[in-house]
Amino acid sequence: MVLAAFGAHAGFCPDPALKSGAAAARPLVLAGAKTEPQQTAYVWSATRMESGLRLRGVAPSEEDRRTMLGMVKANFPDLVVEDRLRIVEGGPPREQWLGAVSFGLQQLAHLKRGSVRLLNVGLRVSGEARSAGDYVEIKKALAGPLPTGLVVKGDNVRPPIADPFVFTADLGTNALSLAGSVPSEDSRKQLRDLSRQIFERPGLDDRLEVASGAPKNWDEAVTAALRALSRLESGKVAMSGLAVTIEGVAPDKGTAVAVSYQLRRDLPKLFSTSESIKWKEASASRDVAAQVLPRIKEYARTNGGKMKRELPPLLPLLDTQ
Repeated sequence: MVLAAFGAHAGFCPDPALKSGAAAARPLVLAGAKTEPQQTAYVWSATRMESGLRLRGVAPSEEDRRTMLGMVKANFPDLVVEDRLRIVEGGPPREQWLGAVSFGLQQLAHLKRGSVRLLNVGLRVSGEARSAGDYVEIKKALAGPLPTGLVVKGDNVRPPIADPFVFTADLGTNALSLAGSVPSEDSRKQLRDLSRQIFERPGLDDRLEVASGAPKNWDEAVTAALRALSRLESGKVAMSGLAVTIEGVAPDKGTAVAVSYQLRRDLPKLFSTSESIKWKEASASRDVAAQVLPRIKEYARTNGGKMKRELPPLLPLLDTQ
């Protein structure tokens, strides 16, 4: 108690030597005082790995620790848990802390690998989502509403990796169907807007999912592919990694050639392309030949005389020429 009294009054003592001595003595008093343990940075974290779950940081009490372990078991029944939590009093109110921990564990369950970290009332989440659906769910949860008092301080959640990164666009008579992977929700919105702009179809079927692993300049490549497809009457483009294929039917030979040239010109350098584009003139020419050749043969057989049998009429195209 002498040291305590000395330390309390030394701050007001005009003697510098006594003042410095009091400053040195003050930590000794605090170390020996019987006060409740407090912690300015109240940290709890859970990390999911291939082999299991690792718990670090502090819990307010042994009862709260057991409650938290029950939450872990409910969310991760098949994982081995490595628990190195310490019991430290202080931190947020008990119910608030348990609510934040429960919310964090629910988000961690959506991750293939990653971590959740609670610092006082601030939550940070990072890692790779287990699936496209899990990515959507965790993003929705982090956008709110949140448990009482909780604040999201960091969101570094990545969509699952798609390998290869595949995208398809199928142009039918009445609709355009988009399927496969896109690198972000912004890219998805841009593709939908572009599709409505360049395709004259009443329907748009969007089955795209957000994923990681898109090649460099993917947005530029998919835009070039869609613009080429828009010049066909029907067809399909498919992108797998850096390979782009396009097939379909063009209104004429000139358009078919132009589409192939356009796609090769507009694709980024790393991408390769193959085309299989037909055009309507080819089928029309076969129909014309099927009707004209019998007439020529009959004319030659009768030496220009009257034909003995009635032949099918020529195509309207021939009648007008």
